[in-house]
Amino acid sequence: MIEKICHIKKYFTLLEIMIGTFLIGIFISIIGINLNKALHKHRFQSNINKFDNYVDFCKKMAFSNGADIYMHLFQKEHGIAIEIGTSPDMGFFKNIKKTKDIFDNMFFEFNGSPIDKLEIVFTSNGNSLTSGILTFKDIKKKIKKDVKRKI
Repeated sequence: MIEKICHIKKYFTLLEIMIGTFLIGIFISIIGINLNKALHKHRFQSNINKFDNYVDFCKKMAFSNGADIYMHLFQKEHGIAIEIGTSPDMGFFKNIKKTKDIFDNMFFEFNGSPIDKLEIVFTSNGNSLTSGILTFKDIKKKIKKDVKRKI
């Protein structure tokens, strides 16, 4: 018997390469869309956690320093600006600039109605002079559930 040695190489056809590329593109776009939504939700929740930390910070600093702490919230075009400080003549912000931060892609409502500015005053006895429900909403409306905080 004589053995035949065949060295036939089979290459991919152009159609197979195009179909493979198309399928990989679909999978990557689905993963990208889901990843974008997950990142947006994470940023939104991170901003909520940061706000909660600022509220705790203000309460503790007001109590420990015996001074009123002011938290100002401003609606901006693409988010919320926050500023924390005391009156100019007293407190731990006397020699430094006020603490400022921006929460992107969200807006707030106070007691169910949208407002441009909100001042929350934390007193030295642990109370807040401003009371009500602060609702945070997503500007892009990717997050359907609003987040509410009692002040």
